[in-house]
Order: sequence, then structure tokens, then C-alpha cells
Amino acid sequence: MNRYNLYKIISFFIYLMLQVFVFNKIVLLDTAHSFIYIGFLLTLPFELAVIPGMLIGMLMGLGVDAFSNTFGLHAAASVFIMYLRPMMLSGLTPQGGYPAGVVPKPNVLGLGWFTYYSLPLIFVHQIIIFFVEYGGFSMFGQTSSKVIASTIYSFLLIVIFQYMFKATVRR
Repeated sequence: MNRYNLYKIISFFIYLMLQVFVFNKIVLLDTAHSFIYIGFLLTLPFELAVIPGMLIGMLMGLGVDAFSNTFGLHAAASVFIMYLRPMMLSGLTPQGGYPAGVVPKPNVLGLGWFTYYSLPLIFVHQIIIFFVEYGGFSMFGQTSSKVIASTIYSFLLIVIFQYMFKATVRR
């Protein structure tokens, strides 16, 4: 196992523990929930295939579900965004492709690129979480405000987290 793989395994558990023990307990104005663990999924390497990505998303989601008593809700949302991720990446790929070893992080490819890439995926994740949690569209206004607030809050925390902890491990 090389240093990069070990770094990603340790990062997986750090994101999971931060989500479970810190960010699950922080809710702004009883509306905006923070899902920092999505940051790990969004910054996986470009070369990651769909099925391994979905499996990693399922493991991360099940880890959050196990500590949150949400019975597969986070796993379903994580698997779905990992299914959509390659389509988002292919839509944003430059003509010559990405250089080898580059990862989709704001401090590597720029905040603008990361915003176009991550914001729609975070939004879809929040839609799944909140509309399934509330059991449909009966409370559409309240649920929509939670989705929008949580999307912005999660995005801002993910970006701050990415800039604070720049990885120095090379692939």
C-alpha cells in the first residue's frame, strides 16, 4: 500500500468521525445542517470508476447512518451522488483532459471550477436527504428552505475545510 492510499483511508475515517461527532450536532437556526463527509466523496481521484465510487459512497453513508439512526438515508444519497459524479466531471473536463494525479479540489483546480462541480452534487444530496426524511412534498416550503440552507452551509464548510487542510501526499 502506497502513502497516497493510506492517506485516503485515514481521510475517510477522519471525515466520518468529524461528521458523526462534530458536524451532526451543529445546526444553524434549526434549518441548515452540515454534511462535511460529502467533501471526502467529492475529492476522490478523477480516475475512480463508477462502481468503486458508489461502493465508497455506500460505506461512508452507512457509517454516518450507523451513528445517526437514519437507516440508509445517507447511504442512498451518497451512492446517488457518486453515480452522478462521473457525469459532472465529464461535463467539466477540459479539451486536453486533466493532468495525471490531479484531484478535484478547490485549492488545485480553483474555487470557480470546484463550485460548478460540487454545488449541484451537494444540492442533489440535500434534496434526497430532506425530502425522503420528511416523507415527500407535503411540507415543500420548509423542506426546500432546509435544502437550500444546508447546501450553502455544507458547501462553505467543505471549501473552508479543503483550504485549511491541504494534503502534501503525492500519488
